[in-house]
Amino acid sequence: MKRFFLYSVAYLMCATAVLFLFREHPNYQIWDAGRRTAKTMIAFVHYLPYIIGGFIVLYLISKQLFSKKTLAEMGWAFAGCLVFSSAFTFMKTSLPYIIPFYADPLFADIDKALHGGVDPWVFTHSFAQYLNADLISVLYFAIWGLPAAFFPFLLAATDNDANRKARFLLLFGFVWIGLGNFLAYMGSSVGPVYYDRLIGGERFADLILALETSGITGTHIGTVQYGLWKVFTEHTQMVGSGISAFPSVHNGVATLVMLYLWERSKWLAPVGIAFSAAILFASVYVGWHYAIDGYVSIILVTAVWYGLRKALPDGKTAPSKPCKTPELEGALA
Repeated sequence: MKRFFLYSVAYLMCATAVLFLFREHPNYQIWDAGRRTAKTMIAFVHYLPYIIGGFIVLYLISKQLFSKKTLAEMGWAFAGCLVFSSAFTFMKTSLPYIIPFYADPLFADIDKALHGGVDPWVFTHSFAQYLNADLISVLYFAIWGLPAAFFPFLLAATDNDANRKARFLLLFGFVWIGLGNFLAYMGSSVGPVYYDRLIGGERFADLILALETSGITGTHIGTVQYGLWKVFTEHTQMVGSGISAFPSVHNGVATLVMLYLWERSKWLAPVGIAFSAAILFASVYVGWHYAIDGYVSIILVTAVWYGLRKALPDGKTAPSKPCKTPELEGALA
């Protein structure tokens, strides 16, 4: 996990360089991001009792979990997660300054063609009367957000298989950097909810009305969607800000979680599948993504996982001897 932290620092350095190369007033952008981040962290203080309670439960279940080595790994992982998220934000918010949003008409047309001439959001909102907007908001942010931000920390705390940890840390990096940076730059797009604001016209006017009618606009999702557009138009940034539809990091993370649960236990596999399916549905339902954003993410993450699994097969415990591919085994451990 120390290497994960060091790689996260290197990623932050690259992201900062991108900020200075492509953004106006980069020093202000960094200061503004720090200010907004501090404000956000203060807002999450009320979650502290739940976090402490969770650790107490884990300690009671297995005191071995809190060995000196494991605690050290957890510390490196936690620090790495914080640095990594800051780096990703700098990269994501710089996207339209490097490659302006251009691909939305193409993705919207592909989406419609793939679903029989109907925009996928129409199908999802046919279930609106059975869905609770607040629960969708909790799923899309709180439940998804924990593994999205702290998956390496969870690995350090609960997994003693060195190869599996290395494999999923590499996959975590692919989701955020491969999908969320490189492919996002290639398919620079804002998604259905911002389509009309960016391009003009009323192609997704009915979607906006559906979001209001279903109650999504009045949830935290609606607040964040408004805030992200405000940050974009005002050329500022904060941790978690930035607009990018293709491919979907939300679905990439959900697929990562599904595959990890699948590997850990056959009993957890259905939970992972349900979670991934729910995030795919929600990403279209709330208007953040075209369905194709999710399809591409699921296919690519699964393909990379399959390749990594061949290169780094499971071991029952952390091996005491070097494996046949030590350069991969220790890639991010």
